[in-house]
Amino acid sequence: MNNLEKRIQIGNCSASIFVNEVETLTGKVPMRSVVLQRTYKDKEDKYQHANNYGVNDIPKAVLALIKAYEHMVSTPIGEYQERYRTEDKS
Repeated sequence: MNNLEKRIQIGNCSASIFVNEVETLTGKVPMRSVVLQRTYKDKEDKYQHANNYGVNDIPKAVLALIKAYEHMVSTPIGEYQERYRTEDKS
């Protein structure tokens, strides 16, 4: 399972936080991961995505990652936590 939890946009850079179910020795547990990308327009004026960054993109990418980190450490995983609590009770 791979669900987008939150997307943080800083200028043309974004950090997308996903919740994935990971199999461990004790069963499946929800874990977060982050995808960082830069958006730009190509020659045909269509939006494209890249994972390389110029000197002016780096501060925006860093800020997006900081905000993603803050969200990940300060916010419960939400519906996943509730589902696992429910499964543990039965």
